[in-house]
Amino acid sequence: MKYRFPIIVLFLVIIALQSFLIGANPAEFPDDEFLKVVTIFTNDIHGGIARTEAGFINPDFPPILGNGAAAVYYINGVREEAKENGWGVLLFDAGDIFQGTPVGTLSKGEAIIDFMNIAGYDAVCIGNHDFDLGWQNLKKLSEQANFPLLGANIYYYSTGKIVEFATPYIIKEIQGIKIGIIGVCTTVTPSLSFPEHIKDIDFKAEVPTIRYWLPKMRAEGAQIIIMVNHTWLPYDPEKGYLEMLGKIKNGDDFTGRGVNSQEIAHAIPGIDIIFSGHIHKGFNDPWEEPDNHTLIFQNYANGTNLGHVNFFIHRKTGTLAGYNYVCDGSAIFTLFEDDFFSDTTTARVIENWVKKAEVGFDEIIGIAKGNFMRSNEGESAIGNLVTDATRIRVNADIAFTNYGGIRADLSAGHIMPRNLFTVMPFGNRIVVFNVTGKFIKSLIEDKVKGNSRGMLVSGCKIVIDRSRPDGNRVKEFFVNGESIDEEKIYRLAVSDYLAEGNSGYGRLTEVPIKKINYTGILIRQALIDYVKRNSPIIPHVDGRWQEKD
Repeated sequence: MKYRFPIIVLFLVIIALQSFLIGANPAEFPDDEFLKVVTIFTNDIHGGIARTEAGFINPDFPPILGNGAAAVYYINGVREEAKENGWGVLLFDAGDIFQGTPVGTLSKGEAIIDFMNIAGYDAVCIGNHDFDLGWQNLKKLSEQANFPLLGANIYYYSTGKIVEFATPYIIKEIQGIKIGIIGVCTTVTPSLSFPEHIKDIDFKAEVPTIRYWLPKMRAEGAQIIIMVNHTWLPYDPEKGYLEMLGKIKNGDDFTGRGVNSQEIAHAIPGIDIIFSGHIHKGFNDPWEEPDNHTLIFQNYANGTNLGHVNFFIHRKTGTLAGYNYVCDGSAIFTLFEDDFFSDTTTARVIENWVKKAEVGFDEIIGIAKGNFMRSNEGESAIGNLVTDATRIRVNADIAFTNYGGIRADLSAGHIMPRNLFTVMPFGNRIVVFNVTGKFIKSLIEDKVKGNSRGMLVSGCKIVIDRSRPDGNRVKEFFVNGESIDEEKIYRLAVSDYLAEGNSGYGRLTEVPIKKINYTGILIRQALIDYVKRNSPIIPHVDGRWQEKD
């Protein structure tokens, strides 16, 4: 007697087997049945192509990282091995390629494109910080690149057409298997950029955009769909997934703007793999979307590491059968010079770019008598240093800044402009507002609503009571030792980034232009000047920001 499974049971068995094959990371697939595609990926390089110290591992005795030159040596070795064995090779980056280091920013990204051309990238997704010098600069970089810049959702408002410096997708054919590669830039970019940098640029919603392009890719024969997205995988994917389910329960279909890669994978069936970016957290293993089985990979930032995953595609059906790793059971690894050689030609190219960009960067301008450390909330020594330098440079009464604007700690010892560039890499300038004490107090209340972590301050002492309701949490507020006068006009100094209403400072956009002074002074230069005048500088916290539960 023959037995037949009910269709639904057979379907569940197939899904379970497929999930097992992918999740089990099989080590071997017969070459005659499966195509092996070696895939290397990066994201959020932020100009990090030069050799660097891994202070995030050991601030006192940091190991040296090879970064760009080590990456090229490794990539070239992988390509040689792949050629010998008949494997395919793909190399991707998920965006934010140049802003953040002297060589990246001062070369206007040209040094990073030069490195990526040498490395042989197949495609790079456009990130929000890639607009930091304006879309016209990004257009020049696209012309320099030997690879496409992906941005399927980046259009001109004026014409309604996709911008000429972005490619929606490409099709790569490897041994008869067609792989479609598409990328979108996060639609939160306008809130993270200056208006003039993205003038006339329309960032269309991610999910509808992908749904528009996918059938076109399929029509061109794409069997495997890979997304290289400057969206992001949540810091805690399990928690992010539960939050996503809550959104669905409340009617969210994710067709609006500002969705993450996890939400994209859930909303759109048929995407095999996503390489994500935007947040600087790497994951050893991918997040697998429970319903659609999309795999989402994400690397760490700043060019210090690489991701490497081998995918196996069934030749007969053109479907993804599984994947495995090459390094310690992880999709990602750090480029320690003790472990990885550097490509000498690439190293020379990078060194030449660095020399051009960093003239005067190693001049000693002061001494730090201790470590100026950051904090995730509350007061910090480096926060006090930056806000004090900002306030004093423009003779303001008060200065505010956000935690995210300070990108590194400042170690004890000699201080060079290079060190201060890592602290303040984004070239923000000081803007002064002439506003009432009542306005400033309201601005603070905006920043301490709910679970918001507040701000970094100078020129004042503020006590917050979080047991009070929103809008009434400022318990004490002193300026120059005196209680704030709600009717008095004060000079408030912030960065131009905050002046645009970003990071919860939307109230600043309500201030009339006649009460605003765009000084044009770089905060980083104010910091350099402050160090020169006040060296040696001593880290301190003085209770200027206090919170009571």
